[in-house]
Amino acid sequence: MNKLKAHYSNTYRESLLSKIESFQGQVFTRKDLESDYSNQAQLRLNRALKAFLKEGLILKISHGLYAKAEPMSFTNGKIKPVLQESFETVAMEALNKLNVKWELGSAIQEYNRGETTQVPAVFSVQLKSRFRGKISVEGRSLVFERKVNAR
Repeated sequence: MNKLKAHYSNTYRESLLSKIESFQGQVFTRKDLESDYSNQAQLRLNRALKAFLKEGLILKISHGLYAKAEPMSFTNGKIKPVLQESFETVAMEALNKLNVKWELGSAIQEYNRGETTQVPAVFSVQLKSRFRGKISVEGRSLVFERKVNAR
């Protein structure tokens, strides 16, 4: 990951960024970053995460769930963060991180078994345990089959 701009540099944010870089996977939670739940510590964490989001170093994929990203610069000076891994990889890792039981969607399973030659256009999963959240990033959302997450 790129280093922070000079006006964002401080020891807390630098240590937080090195902690994020040291994680094995692509997905991490707020709990992975900060074990102190005092208001002051959480506000400091919020400011740091907002700075990382603005710099394009991370992407928010769900409530309290983030993924590593790389900033992509355009010629007009704008920066767009992109995932370091595919959306499918990040979504599966996010479900595992949240301890949600799941399996691949029916269309993906049929394709993997060779029952069809139609490549699934949408990444979907079947939930085996309840999950009411939403996982989405870069304009893509994880599709849940069989409405297990419905209210």
